[in-house]
This record gives sequence, structure tokens and C-alpha cells, in this order.
Amino acid sequence: MDILIDDALVDSGFIDNQTVAQTLRHLQQNICAPGQVVVALRCDGEDVAADHMTAALARSAANLDKLEVFTSTKERLVVDAMSQASAVLDKTEAACDAIADLLTTGKTAQGMQDLGECLRHWQQVHQAVGHAIQMLQIDVENTTLAGRPLAEVVARPRDVLLQIKRALESADHVLLADVMRYELGGVTDAWFSIIAMLRRRAEEHDDSSA
Repeated sequence: MDILIDDALVDSGFIDNQTVAQTLRHLQQNICAPGQVVVALRCDGEDVAADHMTAALARSAANLDKLEVFTSTKERLVVDAMSQASAVLDKTEAACDAIADLLTTGKTAQGMQDLGECLRHWQQVHQAVGHAIQMLQIDVENTTLAGRPLAEVVARPRDVLLQIKRALESADHVLLADVMRYELGGVTDAWFSIIAMLRRRAEEHDDSSA
């Protein structure tokens, strides 16, 4: 079989009754450059979708004619993820006041529907930020942002999301509208600041490695 990493052909002589997962582990440990991580696969010309990845990894590598592996760096993954997170925040930032208006004018069904969509987006942003901090191995207790510990800045969005959760659980639409109108602006600003810092850190490290 042929194995290509980022379109470059590599030796496949090591394969002996290995699964695709075991093959990737060997490539990661012995052939990929330090810092490279596998981000996508193509088996016999077909891209492997995320929901089919588990089955693809369990396949016998010897049964494939061609395995194409695509890699990136942790830093580049963080840059891409933070760009996406920033775009998501841009879309939801303007929605806060509109949702608050819906809730306070009795249009609760539409307000709750729009809020549900925003909450899904905010959760995605929160998870992306957490993963980026882990990937860049940032010590949140000893790193500052705008003169404050990063751990404190990161905790602010989480605290406001908990306020929203409590207001939802008690069906307090007035409190929910107040949180949307007066609290989330500061949270969005905090997220944007964290995202910018993480992206800057990743870009600096990626450039120095080039």
C-alpha cells in the first residue's frame, strides 16, 4: 500500500496486520515531525468524516491501497479554532439585546428559541477556549490578561452562563432579560480578549517554529 503524509510518500514497510489506528500511532511517533498532529484521513481516495472515524481507525491498514494522512500543528489548530470562535461571537453579540427585548415584551417562545441557539454557540466558544489553553499549555494561574489572572478572566463567562442557567430553571424571564442585556456584554468582551491573546500566543509560537 501507499502511505502519504501531506502528499509526501513515506515508507510503508512497517505495516504487518496493523489497524489504521496503530499505523497512525507509528507514523506520529516515528515519521511525523515534532509538533505535527494528524487532523484528517483519506482512505483509498475517500475522505473520512468525523462520524466514521472510529470505524476507519479499526480497519486493517493492509487492506487499503492508499492511506493519506494530513497534519497540522497545535498552534495552527488553535489559530483556526480562535478565528472560528471570534466569528461565532460576532454573530451572537448583537443578539443579546434583541433576545432581552423579546423576553420583556411577552414574546418568550421566540426569545427562548433564539437564546437556545446562542447558548449552543457560547458553549462551543467556551469549550474552544478551554481546549486552546490546554493545547498551548498555558498556566492560567500565573498568566495575566489586562492585569488580571487569566483564570479569573476565564471564570467570568462561566459565572454568567450559570446565572442564565439558574434563571432558566426558575423560569424568571425578567432576570434572564437583565442578564442578557447587562451582563453578557462584559462576558463577550472578556471572550474576545481571551481569544485574541490565545491566537497571538499561537501565532508567535508557530512563526518561531517556521
